[in-house]
Amino acid sequence: MIKFETALADKTLQISVYAENIVRIRLSEKFEPTLFERYNIYRKPDETGEALINGVRTGKLSVEYRDGKIYFSSDKFTRSIDLDNSRVDEVKDYMNERLNGFHDEHVVIIGSEDEEQLEQKTKEFQVDPKYITVKTEQDIFYGLGESNTDRLILNGKTYRERVVYQKYEIPIPYLMTPSGYGILANTSFWHGIDVCERKNDEIVWYLPQGDIDFMIFAGDNMRALLERYTYVVGRPALLPKWAYGLTFIELCQATQFDVMNDAERFRTHGIPCSAISLEPGWTVRRYDFSTEKEWNRDRYYVNNWARGDKPNPSFFSSALKRTGFRLHAWMCCQFDFTANEERLIGNTDCAPEIPAFFDHLKQFCNDGIDSYKVDPCRMVDTSDETKIYANGRGEAEMHSLLQTLVVKEMYYGAKNHRGNVRPMHHYCGGFTGTGAFTATNTGDTGGGLNTLAWTLNCGLSGISNITCDMNIFDTAGIHYAFFTGWCQLNSWAGFEHPWWAGEKHYNFFKFYDKMRYALMPYIYSHSIEANMTGTPICRALPLVFDDVLASNAICEYMFGDNLLVGAFSNKIYLPQGNIWYDAWTGKVYEGGQEITVDVPENRGGPLFIRGGAIIPTEEPKQYEDDVNTANLILNLYPFGKSEYTLYEDDGVTFDYEKGERASTKFTMVEEGEGCKITIGGREGAFKGMTDARTYTANVKLGKAPASVKVDGKSVGVVYEDGFAKFQIGTGKNVEIVYGW
Repeated sequence: MIKFETALADKTLQISVYAENIVRIRLSEKFEPTLFERYNIYRKPDETGEALINGVRTGKLSVEYRDGKIYFSSDKFTRSIDLDNSRVDEVKDYMNERLNGFHDEHVVIIGSEDEEQLEQKTKEFQVDPKYITVKTEQDIFYGLGESNTDRLILNGKTYRERVVYQKYEIPIPYLMTPSGYGILANTSFWHGIDVCERKNDEIVWYLPQGDIDFMIFAGDNMRALLERYTYVVGRPALLPKWAYGLTFIELCQATQFDVMNDAERFRTHGIPCSAISLEPGWTVRRYDFSTEKEWNRDRYYVNNWARGDKPNPSFFSSALKRTGFRLHAWMCCQFDFTANEERLIGNTDCAPEIPAFFDHLKQFCNDGIDSYKVDPCRMVDTSDETKIYANGRGEAEMHSLLQTLVVKEMYYGAKNHRGNVRPMHHYCGGFTGTGAFTATNTGDTGGGLNTLAWTLNCGLSGISNITCDMNIFDTAGIHYAFFTGWCQLNSWAGFEHPWWAGEKHYNFFKFYDKMRYALMPYIYSHSIEANMTGTPICRALPLVFDDVLASNAICEYMFGDNLLVGAFSNKIYLPQGNIWYDAWTGKVYEGGQEITVDVPENRGGPLFIRGGAIIPTEEPKQYEDDVNTANLILNLYPFGKSEYTLYEDDGVTFDYEKGERASTKFTMVEEGEGCKITIGGREGAFKGMTDARTYTANVKLGKAPASVKVDGKSVGVVYEDGFAKFQIGTGKNVEIVYGW
């Protein structure tokens, strides 16, 4: 270990290199592994760096202990951390006042309604309070997952880092700043963070229990910081390709015949859909927390005598698959996931009476269930503060981390059972590391503006595969929800089926759904990029643009590199340094201004395309069939010099982890009165990759080009609606000449 150590009070201060541009700071007596390390949530350190006299250096980041303080610096900043705890009682009182003693009206002691008892228990857990103070020089901060529900900039508020139903369901104790650094608290205990509220140049991180244990990250920008952060806690999971299409959630009262009827209607109406999800009611007990679930055979005829290691061809699940649908099933749990985690690391005697949770789901997978909608239920909306888990830890330490353990077990349980097939589960709770194991949804909060804040803040905290509940009668919500990491239409409590929504909403929904499926090459490529780099597909503007006017934009975001989505407002700020095309009208705007958009009646909000955009699309399929697209449609918006890399793989397996993946680089350069487009050859390969690929081009131009040449040969071109359209074939070099 590359480290510096010194005695501090009755403990040891340790500053160590974790990986390039990542340094860990611990103040401890024993330096025992955290639960993140014990349960293999964190990647193991690779220690790229060197020791200094008073600290360590790695990459651009130096961390040193001088004059009683820790100084961390790079070529962009120098900041300090004060470990002095002489005012701990004052800080404790402040945090308890600001955060109501760390309890909440949703948090109860099982079997008790005594508020005074609750108040006492939530304060009793603060057995060893301590804090650190970070001097920030008035930097602005982002992150903390769903701790923040109404804006992007965290400054000026104190945050409760504790999972609470419908309020802070995915708190993540990581924050970062465009000034070039990020901070992660390596703790799962309930705690509080004052982000420049008491003093506008200080962060106070209050820890009621556990060691002082933090990681510092350095990077040239926030995308680089996310790459370093997700290097430690896990990159966003790469879901199977079909999961990025539409999931339809059935009524709670549905039967197998309702499901099959709805599946048929999706196909006959030409409305793309890749999965159908069953709600409570598919099991005998409506809310079955046990590991002894049974099919409700009055609704879904899956008889024991017909079950085996694969779906019987007469099961409704098999019929669904023959029409291109995957099957989700709702599942609730109130479970001690620490028992299996302990056994996995060799503690074989730990709670043998508590099985691995996924074991009881294996037969349902064999029956044709592809994935699970995991409802955290009482693991989020209640808390037994007297509980001791199988690993010997208490509720204050385990309540939030349990949200990561459940999806970790679901991920590896499915992976081990199915073999080389990627899992797709989704969950509305979360904590540090959750995004590496699951898709995420914003829970029972609808699909309005409040969920957009959650989506963007989670993206700023390393979570990419996140969406909300659509409401088919909310056009603004539909517009936004179809531009999220994945998407679902939730009809669990009423008839929100497209064909029963009325002509207006039917046409509206179908338009956006088909647009989503046309964009699948673009969406899936960015999902691969998220898995490679940590950059989410829904990108808050400050993650992309160094533009102070975009620093707290909450009603707009970038969807991948090239689409600017406005949501719940007809006003939109167009970031400077570019031109922007209105996707609905084709009108061109200069960046650096806020405009009011006249959104057409049949659209749900503003949508703009970045100048220089290269957007690969395809003819929309009725469902994602995992077949590699043989003909790509390139939507091109020339502006200066731009490039785009398309990533692809087989869409199903884990072979990408062995390097079985392909990339194609596109470049586009305006040159005088013309434009040169270059299509690079595909680098890499994967099973099922099409042998030959052809391209069709739609190029946004102010007027018809005089000629278009592909590999030096003229080709026919049609100019209509402001686009020059032509076939590229298999050529690699395309030259467009403007003018006469």
